[in-house]
Amino acid sequence: MTESLAQSNREIIHAHWTALNESDPGRVPGLVDAATRADIAWHGPAPYNDIHGVDALVEQFWQPLLRAFPDLQRNTDVLIAGAYRDQNWVSGSGYFTGTFVNDWNGIAATGEKTMIRFGEIMALEAGKVVKTYLLLDFLDVMQQGGFQLGWPAPAIEGLRPKVKIGSGVLRTEQDPVETRKTLLLVEAMLFGLVRKDQPMALYWHPDMIWNSPSGVGSARSLAEFLDKVHEVFLNGLSGTWAGSHNARYAEGRFAVSTGWPSLVAVHDGDFLSIPASGNTLCWRIMDFWERSEDLLTTNWVHIDMINIFKQMGVDVFALYQAYREEHGL
Repeated sequence: MTESLAQSNREIIHAHWTALNESDPGRVPGLVDAATRADIAWHGPAPYNDIHGVDALVEQFWQPLLRAFPDLQRNTDVLIAGAYRDQNWVSGSGYFTGTFVNDWNGIAATGEKTMIRFGEIMALEAGKVVKTYLLLDFLDVMQQGGFQLGWPAPAIEGLRPKVKIGSGVLRTEQDPVETRKTLLLVEAMLFGLVRKDQPMALYWHPDMIWNSPSGVGSARSLAEFLDKVHEVFLNGLSGTWAGSHNARYAEGRFAVSTGWPSLVAVHDGDFLSIPASGNTLCWRIMDFWERSEDLLTTNWVHIDMINIFKQMGVDVFALYQAYREEHGL
Protein backbone atom coordinates (compact mmCIF):
# COMPACT_ATOMS: atom_id res chain seq x y z
CA MET A 1 0.00 0.00 0.00
CA THR A 2 1.30 3.45 -0.86
CA GLU A 3 1.36 6.16 1.78
CA SER A 4 -1.23 8.12 -0.19
CA LEU A 5 -3.62 5.14 -0.35
CA ALA A 6 -3.26 4.56 3.39
CA GLN A 7 -4.06 8.20 4.04
CA SER A 8 -7.00 8.12 1.61
CA ASN A 9 -8.52 5.04 3.25
CA ARG A 10 -7.98 6.47 6.72
CA GLU A 11 -9.71 9.70 5.72
CA ILE A 12 -12.64 7.75 4.24
CA ILE A 13 -13.22 6.04 7.58
CA HIS A 14 -12.62 9.25 9.54
CA ALA A 15 -15.23 11.03 7.42
CA HIS A 16 -17.66 8.11 7.75
CA TRP A 17 -17.34 7.93 11.53
CA THR A 18 -17.72 11.72 11.76
CA ALA A 19 -20.89 11.57 9.66
CA LEU A 20 -22.30 8.85 11.91
CA ASN A 21 -21.60 11.00 14.98
CA GLU A 22 -23.31 14.00 13.40
CA SER A 23 -26.40 12.18 12.09
CA ASP A 24 -29.68 11.20 13.72
CA PRO A 25 -30.41 7.44 14.05
CA GLY A 26 -32.72 7.46 11.04
CA ARG A 27 -29.87 8.40 8.69
CA VAL A 28 -27.46 5.73 9.92
CA PRO A 29 -28.66 2.86 7.66
CA GLY A 30 -28.07 4.99 4.56
CA LEU A 31 -24.62 6.08 5.77
CA VAL A 32 -23.60 2.50 6.57
CA ASP A 33 -24.89 1.32 3.19
CA ALA A 34 -22.95 4.03 1.36
CA ALA A 35 -19.66 3.16 3.10
CA THR A 36 -20.00 -0.63 2.93
CA ARG A 37 -19.95 -3.17 0.14
CA ALA A 38 -23.20 -5.12 -0.09
CA ASP A 39 -21.54 -8.48 0.61
CA ILE A 40 -19.48 -7.39 3.62
CA ALA A 41 -18.09 -10.14 5.84
CA TRP A 42 -18.54 -8.83 9.41
CA HIS A 43 -16.98 -10.65 12.36
CA GLY A 44 -17.92 -9.54 15.86
CA PRO A 45 -17.98 -10.68 19.48
CA ALA A 46 -20.42 -13.15 20.98
CA PRO A 47 -23.41 -13.08 20.79
CA TYR A 48 -23.13 -11.51 17.30
CA ASN A 49 -20.31 -13.64 15.87
CA ASP A 50 -20.58 -13.47 12.05
CA ILE A 51 -22.94 -11.26 10.05
CA HIS A 52 -23.05 -11.48 6.25
CA GLY A 53 -24.19 -8.55 4.09
CA VAL A 54 -24.83 -4.90 4.78
CA ASP A 55 -28.62 -5.27 5.17
CA ALA A 56 -28.17 -7.87 7.90
CA LEU A 57 -25.48 -5.70 9.52
CA VAL A 58 -27.86 -2.74 9.75
CA GLU A 59 -30.73 -4.88 11.04
CA GLN A 60 -28.82 -7.03 13.54
CA PHE A 61 -26.15 -4.64 14.80
CA TRP A 62 -26.79 -0.98 14.07
CA GLN A 63 -30.54 -0.66 14.63
CA PRO A 64 -30.59 -2.42 18.05
CA LEU A 65 -27.53 -0.43 19.12
CA LEU A 66 -29.16 2.88 18.20
CA ARG A 67 -32.47 1.95 19.83
CA ALA A 68 -30.53 1.37 23.04
CA PHE A 69 -28.31 4.47 22.66
CA PRO A 70 -30.09 7.04 20.43
CA ASP A 71 -27.43 9.70 21.10
CA LEU A 72 -24.54 7.33 20.37
CA GLN A 73 -21.15 8.91 19.69
CA ARG A 74 -17.88 7.27 18.74
CA ASN A 75 -14.80 8.61 20.54
CA THR A 76 -11.65 7.41 18.82
CA ASP A 77 -8.25 7.25 20.53
CA VAL A 78 -6.30 5.56 17.72
CA LEU A 79 -7.02 5.51 13.96
CA ILE A 80 -4.37 4.14 11.60
CA ALA A 81 -4.12 2.55 8.15
CA GLY A 82 -1.80 0.09 6.46
CA ALA A 83 -1.48 -3.09 4.40
CA TYR A 84 -1.17 -6.77 5.29
CA ARG A 85 -1.28 -9.80 2.98
CA ASP A 86 -2.52 -7.93 -0.07
CA GLN A 87 -5.36 -6.22 1.77
CA ASN A 88 -5.62 -2.57 2.79
CA TRP A 89 -6.78 -1.92 6.33
CA VAL A 90 -8.02 0.88 8.59
CA SER A 91 -8.19 0.28 12.34
CA GLY A 92 -9.57 2.22 15.29
CA SER A 93 -9.77 1.89 19.05
CA GLY A 94 -11.77 3.90 21.56
CA TYR A 95 -15.26 4.13 23.09
CA PHE A 96 -18.83 4.53 22.04
CA THR A 97 -20.76 6.70 24.50
CA GLY A 98 -24.49 7.23 24.79
CA THR A 99 -27.48 7.35 27.10
CA PHE A 100 -28.65 3.79 27.75
CA VAL A 101 -32.44 4.13 27.32
CA ASN A 102 -33.51 0.68 26.01
CA ASP A 103 -32.24 -2.82 26.77
CA TRP A 104 -29.44 -4.07 24.52
CA ASN A 105 -28.46 -7.71 24.00
CA GLY A 106 -30.29 -8.61 27.21
CA ILE A 107 -28.45 -5.93 29.21
CA ALA A 108 -30.84 -3.73 31.22
CA ALA A 109 -31.01 -0.05 30.30
CA THR A 110 -29.83 2.25 33.08
CA GLY A 111 -30.93 5.63 31.73
CA GLU A 112 -27.34 6.76 32.34
CA LYS A 113 -24.44 7.72 30.11
CA THR A 114 -22.58 4.54 29.27
CA MET A 115 -19.23 3.77 27.66
CA ILE A 116 -18.74 0.82 25.29
CA ARG A 117 -15.11 0.00 24.66
CA PHE A 118 -14.46 -0.93 21.01
CA GLY A 119 -11.71 -2.09 18.68
CA GLU A 120 -12.46 -2.22 14.95
CA ILE A 121 -10.33 -3.36 12.02
CA MET A 122 -11.67 -2.97 8.47
CA ALA A 123 -10.46 -4.05 5.04
CA LEU A 124 -11.25 -1.59 2.24
CA GLU A 125 -11.49 -2.09 -1.50
CA ALA A 126 -12.25 0.77 -3.90
CA GLY A 127 -13.08 3.00 -0.95
CA LYS A 128 -15.66 0.68 0.64
CA VAL A 129 -15.49 -1.60 3.69
CA VAL A 130 -15.52 -5.26 2.58
CA LYS A 131 -14.53 -6.96 5.82
CA THR A 132 -14.73 -5.96 9.49
CA TYR A 133 -13.49 -7.37 12.78
CA LEU A 134 -15.13 -5.68 15.78
CA LEU A 135 -14.79 -6.33 19.52
CA LEU A 136 -16.92 -4.75 22.26
CA ASP A 137 -16.57 -4.96 26.05
CA PHE A 138 -20.03 -6.26 27.04
CA LEU A 139 -18.88 -7.15 30.56
CA ASP A 140 -17.83 -3.56 31.19
CA VAL A 141 -21.29 -2.36 30.10
CA MET A 142 -22.89 -4.82 32.54
CA GLN A 143 -20.59 -3.63 35.32
CA GLN A 144 -21.49 0.01 34.70
CA GLY A 145 -25.06 -1.03 35.57
CA GLY A 146 -23.99 -2.64 38.86
CA PHE A 147 -23.34 -6.27 37.86
CA GLN A 148 -20.23 -8.05 39.10
CA LEU A 149 -18.98 -11.50 38.15
CA GLY A 150 -18.58 -12.47 41.78
CA TRP A 151 -14.82 -12.84 41.70
CA PRO A 152 -12.12 -10.20 41.17
CA ALA A 153 -10.21 -9.49 38.00
CA PRO A 154 -6.45 -9.89 38.48
CA ALA A 155 -5.75 -6.26 37.47
CA ILE A 156 -7.56 -2.91 37.68
CA GLU A 157 -11.02 -2.64 36.13
CA GLY A 158 -12.21 0.53 34.42
CA LEU A 159 -8.83 2.07 33.57
CA ARG A 160 -9.14 4.04 30.30
CA PRO A 161 -5.74 5.42 29.24
CA LYS A 162 -5.32 7.95 26.47
CA VAL A 163 -2.49 8.20 23.95
CA LYS A 164 0.65 9.33 25.78
CA ILE A 165 2.03 11.71 23.14
CA GLY A 166 -0.06 13.85 20.79
CA SER A 167 -3.00 12.27 18.98
CA GLY A 168 -3.42 8.67 17.91
CA VAL A 169 -5.98 9.67 15.27
CA LEU A 170 -3.55 10.12 12.40
CA ARG A 171 -4.47 12.68 9.75
CA THR A 172 -1.23 13.06 7.79
CA GLU A 173 1.20 10.76 6.02
CA GLN A 174 3.68 9.16 8.41
CA ASP A 175 7.44 8.72 8.11
CA PRO A 176 7.99 5.22 6.66
CA VAL A 177 11.15 4.87 8.76
CA GLU A 178 9.09 5.38 11.94
CA THR A 179 6.43 2.99 10.66
CA ARG A 180 8.97 0.25 10.03
CA LYS A 181 10.62 0.85 13.42
CA THR A 182 7.27 0.37 15.17
CA LEU A 183 6.38 -2.77 13.26
CA LEU A 184 9.76 -4.40 13.84
CA LEU A 185 9.54 -3.69 17.58
CA VAL A 186 6.00 -5.08 17.83
CA GLU A 187 6.86 -8.21 15.87
CA ALA A 188 9.99 -8.84 17.92
CA MET A 189 7.88 -8.52 21.08
CA LEU A 190 5.13 -10.80 19.77
CA PHE A 191 7.43 -13.59 18.68
CA GLY A 192 9.44 -13.32 21.90
CA LEU A 193 6.22 -13.52 23.92
CA VAL A 194 5.11 -16.66 22.10
CA ARG A 195 8.43 -18.30 22.85
CA LYS A 196 8.20 -17.06 26.48
CA ASP A 197 11.99 -16.84 26.70
CA GLN A 198 12.75 -13.13 26.34
CA PRO A 199 12.48 -10.46 29.06
CA MET A 200 9.62 -8.05 28.44
CA ALA A 201 11.84 -5.11 29.40
CA LEU A 202 13.44 -5.44 25.96
CA TYR A 203 10.24 -4.08 24.44
CA TRP A 204 8.26 -2.20 27.08
CA HIS A 205 8.79 1.06 28.93
CA PRO A 206 8.79 0.63 32.73
CA ASP A 207 5.81 3.00 32.95
CA MET A 208 3.83 1.28 30.20
CA ILE A 209 0.05 0.93 30.42
CA TRP A 210 -1.60 -2.34 29.42
CA ASN A 211 -5.31 -1.67 28.93
CA SER A 212 -7.49 -4.78 28.76
CA PRO A 213 -11.23 -5.53 28.97
CA SER A 214 -13.25 -6.27 32.08
CA GLY A 215 -12.59 -9.69 33.48
CA VAL A 216 -8.85 -9.21 33.12
CA GLY A 217 -8.26 -5.55 33.98
CA SER A 218 -5.43 -3.15 33.23
CA ALA A 219 -1.89 -2.60 34.49
CA ARG A 220 -0.20 0.77 35.07
CA SER A 221 3.43 -0.35 34.81
CA LEU A 222 5.52 -3.16 33.39
CA ALA A 223 6.04 -4.60 36.86
CA GLU A 224 2.30 -4.58 37.51
CA PHE A 225 1.63 -6.17 34.11
CA LEU A 226 4.12 -8.98 34.74
CA ASP A 227 2.75 -9.64 38.24
CA LYS A 228 -1.01 -9.14 37.73
CA VAL A 229 -1.53 -10.21 34.11
CA HIS A 230 1.35 -12.00 32.42
CA GLU A 231 1.84 -14.54 35.21
CA VAL A 232 -1.91 -15.23 35.28
CA PHE A 233 -1.79 -16.17 31.60
CA LEU A 234 1.37 -18.25 31.97
CA ASN A 235 0.01 -20.16 34.97
CA GLY A 236 -3.46 -20.77 33.57
CA LEU A 237 -2.77 -21.53 29.92
CA SER A 238 -0.39 -24.00 28.28
CA GLY A 239 0.42 -25.44 24.89
CA THR A 240 2.21 -23.79 22.03
CA TRP A 241 0.14 -20.59 22.24
CA ALA A 242 -0.46 -20.99 18.53
CA GLY A 243 -2.51 -18.58 16.48
CA SER A 244 -2.36 -16.33 13.49
CA HIS A 245 -3.10 -12.79 12.39
CA ASN A 246 -5.66 -11.64 9.86
CA ALA A 247 -4.06 -8.20 9.99
CA ARG A 248 -0.82 -6.85 11.45
CA TYR A 249 0.69 -3.52 10.45
CA ALA A 250 1.99 -0.19 11.71
CA GLU A 251 1.62 3.47 10.81
CA GLY A 252 3.98 5.97 12.38
CA ARG A 253 4.31 5.33 16.12
CA PHE A 254 1.26 3.05 16.24
CA ALA A 255 0.63 -0.58 15.33
CA VAL A 256 -2.28 -3.02 15.36
CA SER A 257 -2.96 -6.72 14.98
CA THR A 258 -5.91 -9.09 15.12
CA GLY A 259 -6.56 -12.77 14.65
CA TRP A 260 -9.71 -14.88 14.62
CA PRO A 261 -8.22 -16.54 16.65
CA SER A 262 -5.02 -14.71 17.59
CA LEU A 263 -4.21 -17.22 20.31
CA VAL A 264 -4.98 -20.90 20.87
CA ALA A 265 -4.03 -22.31 24.27
CA VAL A 266 -5.14 -25.02 26.70
CA HIS A 267 -6.93 -23.99 29.90
CA ASP A 268 -5.04 -26.35 32.21
CA GLY A 269 -4.65 -24.20 35.34
CA ASP A 270 -6.62 -21.74 37.44
CA PHE A 271 -7.28 -18.81 35.12
CA LEU A 272 -9.30 -15.69 35.97
CA SER A 273 -10.59 -17.61 39.02
CA ILE A 274 -11.94 -20.42 36.80
CA PRO A 275 -10.51 -23.88 37.62
CA ALA A 276 -8.83 -25.75 34.79
CA SER A 277 -11.37 -27.09 32.30
CA GLY A 278 -8.87 -28.80 30.00
CA ASN A 279 -10.54 -27.01 27.09
CA THR A 280 -8.62 -25.50 24.21
CA LEU A 281 -9.44 -21.79 24.18
CA CYS A 282 -9.57 -19.88 20.89
CA TRP A 283 -9.06 -16.17 21.51
CA ARG A 284 -10.45 -13.36 19.37
CA ILE A 285 -8.05 -10.53 20.17
CA MET A 286 -7.10 -7.08 18.89
CA ASP A 287 -4.02 -5.19 20.04
CA PHE A 288 -3.24 -1.53 19.44
CA TRP A 289 0.23 -0.31 20.46
CA GLU A 290 1.92 3.07 20.91
CA ARG A 291 5.72 3.41 20.70
CA SER A 292 7.99 6.13 22.05
CA GLU A 293 11.65 6.03 21.01
CA ASP A 294 12.71 2.38 21.27
CA LEU A 295 10.01 1.04 23.62
CA LEU A 296 6.28 0.41 23.65
CA THR A 297 4.39 2.65 26.06
CA THR A 298 0.72 1.72 25.69
CA ASN A 299 -1.20 -1.40 24.67
CA TRP A 300 -4.97 -1.28 24.17
CA VAL A 301 -6.14 -4.92 24.17
CA HIS A 302 -9.60 -5.97 23.02
CA ILE A 303 -10.72 -9.55 23.77
CA ASP A 304 -14.02 -11.35 23.27
CA MET A 305 -14.24 -12.18 26.99
CA ILE A 306 -17.84 -13.41 26.77
CA ASN A 307 -16.62 -16.05 24.31
CA ILE A 308 -13.57 -16.95 26.41
CA PHE A 309 -15.58 -17.40 29.60
CA LYS A 310 -18.08 -19.56 27.68
CA GLN A 311 -15.24 -21.78 26.44
CA MET A 312 -14.19 -22.22 30.09
CA GLY A 313 -17.75 -23.22 31.04
CA VAL A 314 -19.01 -19.88 32.40
CA ASP A 315 -22.01 -18.26 30.70
CA VAL A 316 -21.67 -14.58 31.61
CA PHE A 317 -25.00 -13.65 30.02
CA ALA A 318 -26.76 -16.35 32.10
CA LEU A 319 -25.12 -15.00 35.26
CA TYR A 320 -26.24 -11.53 34.26
CA GLN A 321 -29.84 -12.65 33.66
CA ALA A 322 -29.89 -14.19 37.15
CA TYR A 323 -28.66 -10.83 38.46
CA ARG A 324 -31.46 -9.04 36.59
CA GLU A 325 -34.08 -11.33 38.10
CA GLU A 326 -32.64 -10.97 41.59
CA HIS A 327 -32.68 -7.17 41.34
CA GLY A 328 -35.93 -6.84 39.42
CA LEU A 329 -34.31 -5.19 36.40
